[in-house]
Amino acid sequence: MELRRIKTEKDIEIVESLFYKIFPDESGYDLHHFKNSITGRHTCKRLEYYLAYKEDTPVGFTGVYANKDDECWLGWFGIFPQYRRKGYATQMLDLQMKLMKEYGYKVCRIYTNTISNELAVKLYLKAGFQKNAKYNHVIIMAKALDGKTPVSKWRGRPLGYVPEWPI
Repeated sequence: MELRRIKTEKDIEIVESLFYKIFPDESGYDLHHFKNSITGRHTCKRLEYYLAYKEDTPVGFTGVYANKDDECWLGWFGIFPQYRRKGYATQMLDLQMKLMKEYGYKVCRIYTNTISNELAVKLYLKAGFQKNAKYNHVIIMAKALDGKTPVSKWRGRPLGYVPEWPI
């Protein structure tokens, strides 16, 4: 498996065609925001999305975004429905974390919905993420990418309520 940065119209069309199959509970704004961020309309220090390919077949997509030099967030992590339960999510997560570490990030965070994403929570726990904060049905998880950096408890609130949340 390999990660290829999303940057062409064809890449965007692939994601757009399957976005709501991966994230059925998201709003139209989320796809709009996703497309704008790919085309450079964002305020993050780093915001990159990738299609995960098994040979020449896209099987999912993922991203990284950050406003700090040492901490990043895993974003829009999903496997296309027809490729689920085949080990691709684990492979994609491993590649994404390796890339984040190469970028120099020491801590990675992710947030997800605990109601509809129980399998994602299990995947993240298996990969070494730890529960870090919870707001209603949203859980924040974090992992030290180098295995030794202390991970502080997330004190912000998810979904754009605080300035440091990179939306």
